[in-house]
Amino acid sequence: MADGKGDLAARIALIEDRAAIQDLLYAVASAIDRYDGGVLARCIDPEAVIDMGGEAPISGAAFAAAIKPPANPRPGRMHVISNSRIRVEGDSAGAESQIVSWQDQLAGDARVTRVRAGRYLDRFARTGGEWRLVARTLVDEWARVDPVDAVPPQGRHLGQPAPADLLYQTLEGLI
Repeated sequence: MADGKGDLAARIALIEDRAAIQDLLYAVASAIDRYDGGVLARCIDPEAVIDMGGEAPISGAAFAAAIKPPANPRPGRMHVISNSRIRVEGDSAGAESQIVSWQDQLAGDARVTRVRAGRYLDRFARTGGEWRLVARTLVDEWARVDPVDAVPPQGRHLGQPAPADLLYQTLEGLI
């Protein structure tokens, strides 16, 4: 269009798509950290190919179904996604994101923290106006296990698996 409004509308649509994909990345991370398979099932296509570096990739449906809280969940589990580079091409998109994850674990009787850093190489597709993850490959960069020598005092709100986590009572619309 000669008035440039067509270009502006396309730029705004691209910004909206990138924001929706970033929100999707964060929702998947939160759902993994909170063991929320229901949210994962909404965010990940059932036929998605999820390759977390194990023996073989699994489907999105199998990945979402496998995320369940253990009988005695350890205190502390989170990962941070940063430096996401997202490219949108119509109804398809790709992203590279850096991640660092921390998990409280037991090694025998000793409390340790597992730290893992890597990158997600993701593909997304828009279907019915909604973006979903259709492929993920985790590229490991480094990992280590650190002994926990001391635990400082914590506040009264500790992270919990879904739906017990405070997130589900205070920010329900975010989920």
